[in-house]
Amino acid sequence: MKIRIVDIAKKAGVSVGTVDRIIHQRGRVSQDANEKVQKAIKELGYEPDIMARNLALKKEIRIVCLLPSPNDIIYWERPNSGIDKAIAELASFKVTVEKIFFSPRIEDFQQACDKVLQLQPDGVIYVPMFMKESAVFARQLDEKEIVSIQINIHQPEIHPLSFIGQDPIAAGKVSASLCQLALKANESILIAYISKEKQEYSHHQDRIDGFTQFFNQQKAGSPEIHHLHIKISDDEADYEKILLQHFKEQSNTRIIYVPNSRAYKIASILKKREISDKMVVGFDTLNENVAYLKEGYIDILIGQQSKYQGYNAVIFLFNTLFRKETIKPIHYLPIDILNAQNIDFYEGILE
Repeated sequence: MKIRIVDIAKKAGVSVGTVDRIIHQRGRVSQDANEKVQKAIKELGYEPDIMARNLALKKEIRIVCLLPSPNDIIYWERPNSGIDKAIAELASFKVTVEKIFFSPRIEDFQQACDKVLQLQPDGVIYVPMFMKESAVFARQLDEKEIVSIQINIHQPEIHPLSFIGQDPIAAGKVSASLCQLALKANESILIAYISKEKQEYSHHQDRIDGFTQFFNQQKAGSPEIHHLHIKISDDEADYEKILLQHFKEQSNTRIIYVPNSRAYKIASILKKREISDKMVVGFDTLNENVAYLKEGYIDILIGQQSKYQGYNAVIFLFNTLFRKETIKPIHYLPIDILNAQNIDFYEGILE
């Protein structure tokens, strides 16, 4: 049976007008009346007509997504496509979703933040790529009473409305547990951090910390673990030389753990040099990673359904602003274990 406003008013002992004001958030009502109506709504199981509320809404909701450019970091193709999926689903509502991209440089990030603030949105979805600058941006959002959701990188100390992404410590531990299964006596592990800078993002370090924590907590003790920072350059020969030198010095290296999405950089060298005795574990279903996974030069990829970082962020923020729903402060995405046998069935693959 459909619950009507008049039914709520009768049960709460208030006027129909009061119920209407509370449901559609128009005008002021006393706290006592609001509590009675909210109690009646809950007991009757009333669900508002979302389309009717949308028609009654005078102000169009504006959401802005602040993302790294997919042209600079391929990973962001998937969250970006998830945002597009959410935009298509919300087409019939009074909501606009805009995207602002930035290159992974502090100055460009700051300029993009300024553009977001100039748009005066109701809500913001962003990647807190740079700690200090993101904290400044978060304070500016708070001052303007703009709600925000972080995706991919979590900075809880700047108090976003919610975070959507993977638990990087747990992801590192899962990766380590898989490596442990393949590791034989006297074999060592190489953690190869491949980046443009020495340490790009905090969640990459968390994946490393989770990985080493797992082995440190094992009763049997930790295997020998080496760390190598390989700086990306235009010439693959530069980091090929570094990697091959490590193999020469540490001939017992069996497993290579890459804590970001650039495992394909290692795989390309292994393929070129016809090195087949290494196990490579990396992150994310970039097309390059998937191709090497199928060829056998990457053994395991940790997926996180990254497309749904963007999709869920838009839907959750819409539900908060439009439906006035309360969302959880943390939404961890799955830690998916992918290999050549199951990759074709993985829903996180970009179509």
